[in-house]
Amino acid sequence: MNTDRLESLSELTAKYCLENLDLDSAELGSEYSYPNLPLCIIDTVFSIGVSYASTRNTVDRFCRFLGAESTSTSFSVSSLLSLYQTYSPQRMAAEVFGNKQRTSTVNGILKAEAVMLFSKAVRAQDVEYLKDSSSLLNNKEFEESVLSIPGQRSGISLRYFYMLIGSDDFVKPDRMILRFLQTATDCENITPDLACRIVQSACEFLRHSFPNMTPRLLDNIIWRFKSEEAKENAGTNKRRNHEENCRNRKIRPDEVC
Repeated sequence: MNTDRLESLSELTAKYCLENLDLDSAELGSEYSYPNLPLCIIDTVFSIGVSYASTRNTVDRFCRFLGAESTSTSFSVSSLLSLYQTYSPQRMAAEVFGNKQRTSTVNGILKAEAVMLFSKAVRAQDVEYLKDSSSLLNNKEFEESVLSIPGQRSGISLRYFYMLIGSDDFVKPDRMILRFLQTATDCENITPDLACRIVQSACEFLRHSFPNMTPRLLDNIIWRFKSEEAKENAGTNKRRNHEENCRNRKIRPDEVC
């Protein structure tokens, strides 16, 4: 895509953001304040293709299983991997994470196993703690290891991992972000890579009014906006279905039906 077209899409996005998003009180969600690296890895892997509520519940179950150690800054990647010496990936999925999701419906592996492989890729770079994780950013060897994990080839989760460990420069171009950009730009052909470039470029326009705006922050604001919109639409559809059912049964909507 040429520079002029990218600039046009970015300007449209920035304008749409100003008109529809609450940028004045913007702040990052709680997922961006994990106290240790293992929780970042778990969130990254389990967020593949599901609602974030499901991911959050998985992280919470892991923390309840492990207790106070799980929220300590000293909880290392090796500490997480040591659990796999006692529990197989199958048992980790069932007993520790309480989540048997797979990375893909086609040739996917248990996300619990993907957490193990992702953790090994991190440890291979001699990184154990969140405070040392910046060395992973744009580390080619690390990226190749992660992208070789079944279900990680798109690189979307890798971008998200970089965001969780503290980088402000990345965007997670999931379906929420893509839908927002399609509406903002009236362009259906928004690929994940293009989405990242649009959000990053839109930040440049928005910084004139919001100096602290970053791609990571804007991504999070957009995601929360679309998430709330989805909840509202689900509630509206539920009410409509309820009213339609009542009409079909010839009773008033305010009556039990």
